[in-house]
Amino acid sequence: MKYGKIATAGCAAVLCTAAVFCFAGDAVQASAADSVHSISADYAAEDGLFDSSYVHTVNLLISDENWNTTTGQATDEIYVNCDVEIDGERIENVAIRPKGNSSLSSISSQGSTHFSFKIEFDHYDETVTYRGLDKLCLNNLGQDPSCMKDYIAYHLMNDMGVAAPLSSYTILQRNGEDFGLYLAVEAVEDSFCLRNYGENRGQLYKPDCFGIDTLDTSALLEYEEGSSLWTVEQIMDGSYFADTTPGDRTDILGEMLNAVFPGDMTAVAALQYVGGSASDYQALWDTAVFKAKESDKNRMLAAIQTLNCSEEPQSALDVDALLRYFAVHSFVNNYDGYTSIFVHNFYIHEQDGLLSMVPWDYNLGFGTFTYESAVTTVLGEESGFHAIPDTGEAMDVNQSMVNYPIDTPVYSVDMADRPLLNALLTDAGTLEAYHAVYDTLITECFESGKYADMIAEATDYIRPYVAQGLTFYTAEQFEKGANAMALYCKYRAESVRAQLDGKLPATTEGQHADYAALVDPVGLTLSDMADFGALMPMLDDTLISGVLRALLGDRFSYDTAGAVEAVHYYADHPASIVGRIPTLMQVDQIRSMALQKAAPYLVVIAFVITLIVILVILRRQKRRRINDTQA
Repeated sequence: MKYGKIATAGCAAVLCTAAVFCFAGDAVQASAADSVHSISADYAAEDGLFDSSYVHTVNLLISDENWNTTTGQATDEIYVNCDVEIDGERIENVAIRPKGNSSLSSISSQGSTHFSFKIEFDHYDETVTYRGLDKLCLNNLGQDPSCMKDYIAYHLMNDMGVAAPLSSYTILQRNGEDFGLYLAVEAVEDSFCLRNYGENRGQLYKPDCFGIDTLDTSALLEYEEGSSLWTVEQIMDGSYFADTTPGDRTDILGEMLNAVFPGDMTAVAALQYVGGSASDYQALWDTAVFKAKESDKNRMLAAIQTLNCSEEPQSALDVDALLRYFAVHSFVNNYDGYTSIFVHNFYIHEQDGLLSMVPWDYNLGFGTFTYESAVTTVLGEESGFHAIPDTGEAMDVNQSMVNYPIDTPVYSVDMADRPLLNALLTDAGTLEAYHAVYDTLITECFESGKYADMIAEATDYIRPYVAQGLTFYTAEQFEKGANAMALYCKYRAESVRAQLDGKLPATTEGQHADYAALVDPVGLTLSDMADFGALMPMLDDTLISGVLRALLGDRFSYDTAGAVEAVHYYADHPASIVGRIPTLMQVDQIRSMALQKAAPYLVVIAFVITLIVILVILRRQKRRRINDTQA
C-alpha cells in the first residue's frame, strides 16, 4: 500500500466534501399548502415578464431597513415587505427573501448582496398575483460564465412540451438603481401547477435526500486497501486509470464521490422501493410542496411499488412526459440531478397515480459538473499546479461529454438504481419512442438553427450588462462561456444525430467498443462554462498558488505528486512546517488575515495543524497494525 500519498487522498476527500456544499442547490422549502390559492385561471405572465424576446426590468421598491434585514441575515431567509414594479407594472405589498444554500453564506462572506431571491406575491394576501403568477425566483446566474445554462435548458424543456418553468432575462433594480442581471424563473408552486395540470394539480415532491450529514467521517479516516481514502488515493495518483485504453471514460468526480460516499444512500429520492409502508418514505413526504395527505401517500406508494416490483412498471408513469424530459436532460448532460449520484434538482409530479418530472436548476449542466471543471476554476489556470491525475489513454472530458451515450445517460451510477429512467430505456417500445422524441429535439431545435440563433441573441442581450459589471464575470469570462455554449450545442447535436442514425453507438458499452466515430469537439473547453470558484472568495488562484509554492518550496515538484510527497514529509517531520510560515506570510491574503482578521487566520493554522496531526496518527496506526501482523 502507498501510504505516502495519503495527503492527496485526504485533499481529494476534502474537495468532495466541499463539492457537496458548492454544488448543492436550494434547500427544500416545502410550503405545505392545504389548497390552491385564489389564482386566476387566466394566466398571463408568459405574455409579460416571461416574454423572452427582450430583457425585462424588475424594480424592488424597498426600504433600507427591510433590505438590510433580509440581506444582512441572508442564511435565515427572512421575508420582508416591499413593492415590485415589473416593466412598470406595480404590485404592492409583496414579500422577498434571499434564496439558495451554500451560495448565501459564500456571497455574504464577500460583503456582497448579489443573492438569488424569491418573491412571493401572495405572501401577505393570497389573492395577490402578478398576472396569475404567485411566486417568482430571481437567479443571479452564479457559477455560469455563459449566463445561459438555465435559460437554454428551460427553453428546450418548454419547446419540447415538458411541464417546465418559464424564464427570461431581467435587470433587477433596487429603488430604480440597476443592481444586477438576473434570470427570472417561474416558481414551481400553485400557479405553475394550475398552468400545467389544471384544477386537479396532483402532488409535487422535491427529493433531496443526499447531503453532508450522510458522510461516515470515521470511515473516511480509515486507511486500508479498498477503503474510501485508499480508493481516492489510487484515483489521484493515476494508478486507478493505469489500464485505460482509447474509448474508456474516466469520470473522475463521479469515481471520487462514489469512493467518499460508499453505497447508494439516495434510494428514496430516486424512487427505489425500500419497503411497503408509507413510513419508509418519510424523507419523500418531508419534501412535499403541498401538504401530503394520506391519499397522496397511498397513491405515491402504489406508484413506487408498481415502478419497481411489477412486470408493467410503465403503468405508473406518464411515459410521454418523461421521454420528453429525459431527452432534454440527457442532451444537456446535467449530472447534478437524477441521473447522477446527486439525486436532487428536480420535482416529482404525481397525478392520478402517474409520475412525471419537472426540471429545476441547470447551472451545472452542459457537461460542466466535472472534476476537471472544478479544478480549473477553483485552482485557476494561472496557478500552474497540475492537479488532474493521469488518466492514460481515456478520452478527455470534452469529448466524453459531447458524445455521452443517450441510451445510458447516467453518470457513475447504475441505470437500475434510477427506476424512472430504467423503466423507459430498457423497453424496446419506449426506447424507440424516446429516439423519436430525440429526433424532433435535434431537428427542430438545432438542425433548424433555432438555438444557434437563440444563443447568439442571448449573447448580444447579456454583453452590455457584463460590461457594466452587473454579473459575477469579466467580459473575457463571458465571451469564453458564450462561445463554449455555442460549440457544445453544435457538437452535442452532431453526436446525438450520429447516435440516432446508428453511425455512433448510443450506449456506454457500445462507445467503449467502437470509439472511432466519436465527434471531435475542436475548440471546446467545457470549463469555460463553469465557475466553481466565483462564489468562494477565499479560493482564488493567487492564494492557492501562494500557499502551494510556500509549502512545496524547492524541495517538491509543483504538481499533485509533489503535494503528496510534501504532506508525507510534513507528516513525518511536523516541526518542519514552522519553517514555511515566513514564506506563507508573504502571500498577501494570508498576511492580510493575520493583520486584520486574527481569528480566521488562527483557524487556518489550526486546520493545517489538525491535518498534520491526523496524518501522524494514521501513520502510527498503520505501523502498529503492521507490527501486530508481523508479531
